[in-house]
Amino acid sequence: MSVVAAKRFPDKLEFAADSIRVDGYLTETTRVTGDEQGKLFEVNDMIIGTVGYVMELSFMQIFARNHKPAAATVEAVLDFIVEFYAWAKKKDDTFGRKNSYLIGMEGEIFRVSSSYLVEKINEFSAIGAGQHFALTAMYLEKSPKEAVEIANELCVYCSGPVNLITKTLHLSHT
Repeated sequence: MSVVAAKRFPDKLEFAADSIRVDGYLTETTRVTGDEQGKLFEVNDMIIGTVGYVMELSFMQIFARNHKPAAATVEAVLDFIVEFYAWAKKKDDTFGRKNSYLIGMEGEIFRVSSSYLVEKINEFSAIGAGQHFALTAMYLEKSPKEAVEIANELCVYCSGPVNLITKTLHLSHT
């Protein structure tokens, strides 16, 4: 449940996420304002968006405070994810690998799915229950924010408000 969308522009990275909270298959009755660090957060020079289980999200928020990939490459992000899973399993032996991630760093976006599948995203991507709506919207030139708004309207497992993180890229002039 949920949706996170990200797009790489020439001068920025833009990530957007919905704010649905669920307990089992039921939407929580308490609403969020959109200001909380939920499934989309910025930490340690990274933007991380995730869908899946809160336990894994919470562990990633703690882990990423003082860990990050050594470089903006598929291999380095895979090493980061492998290290994260080993770290989390030591914290709680019931920990399981369930979430998908979109990670932005150094002007690049990476998608992590199926635990260890890491892909570099050249243009845009989305994860979660609303991903197909968001991907279609971005294919039709919508921003990640607009794509998540559309997913929120069309997917019963997505809900506003939309959280947005934009990271301006500092381009070198050579």
